[in-house]
Amino acid sequence: MAYTLAAAAHDVAHPGYNNMFLIEKRDDLANKYHDESVLESHHIATTFGILAKDHYNIFNELDPS
Repeated sequence: MAYTLAAAAHDVAHPGYNNMFLIEKRDDLANKYHDESVLESHHIATTFGILAKDHYNIFNELDPS
């Protein structure tokens, strides 16, 4: 399960540019994530945003314990 989620989240919503390009361009993503691990932060934030929606949350049916 962890590998499947990691693979799905790996490049979700990737803009097609690398971190350095976004930082030097002063892109909104670079500003949002303070030039630190811009794309990695973007990918995980997007993934959590998707999982926060009930109909996409693959963890809803799991027992919390």
